[in-house]
Amino acid sequence: MRNRLLTLCLLLVGAATIAYATDFAVIVNPSNPVRSMTLVELGRIFKAKTLIWPTGRSITVVMRDPNSPGMKFVIDKILGSTAGDSKSVLNDSFRKTTVPVVYVENDQEVIKIVEGNPGAIGVVDVYNITGGVKVVKIDDKQPFDPGYVLKGH
Repeated sequence: MRNRLLTLCLLLVGAATIAYATDFAVIVNPSNPVRSMTLVELGRIFKAKTLIWPTGRSITVVMRDPNSPGMKFVIDKILGSTAGDSKSVLNDSFRKTTVPVVYVENDQEVIKIVEGNPGAIGVVDVYNITGGVKVVKIDDKQPFDPGYVLKGH
């Protein structure tokens, strides 16, 4: 019994570690000519200071619940600090603008919306990326590159 409990505890700790070890990618519609941006530029989008793409299309931000552990990590990295209630921080930023923010349940929904909207930008787990979206380099680095800013712990 004791060995089973110890094994279960180790499995739970391992699963928790894996959950926080996710690497994230910033994705856009393949028709979007943006291939790379700086973390500062990405922050300007998430702070609703940049409202349109260089092509003139309006930006739509698509993401999972900002208060989920993975998205809190992403928001903290993008905004440069611990945001507390991430959804409130984002909503406060976007409330003052016309930038639409779409919150969805999972990465597959993020990808589906980004695939169908040339102005959309999203953040997903790198292992969920499909051929229907394009990954944007952040600070000239792709997911899995050493020093990539959205690399989970």
